[in-house]
Amino acid sequence: MARFAPGTTNNRVRARLARFLFRGARADQKALTLSGGERFRAALAALMLAEPAPQLLMLDEPTNNLDMASVRQLTTALESYEGALIVASHDLPFLESIGITQWLLMEEGELKETTAGAVGASRPAH
Repeated sequence: MARFAPGTTNNRVRARLARFLFRGARADQKALTLSGGERFRAALAALMLAEPAPQLLMLDEPTNNLDMASVRQLTTALESYEGALIVASHDLPFLESIGITQWLLMEEGELKETTAGAVGASRPAH
């Protein structure tokens, strides 16, 4: 993580890792020893600490392979993110929790609907 933000103190790096559930010795683990969900959380923690911060995050099914605590941490992190988000997900409660206000419904590779407003507002019954 320190490579993404070279001017950041070790304490700030560890505090950021703690927000993503890497505390104590877990913060010193090698990335190769982490599970898929843990690697995703570690990568997101690094991106959120990066200097300069990314202006766009593209996430593909970000809640897959995450336990509920990790989903909450992801939600909290994305709520404080100030850039643009493009999220591909089937997890409507997650999308609502991070404030996604526009969505596209794709079915069999074709755009079926574009909706502005609440995520589930006019979702067709398929």
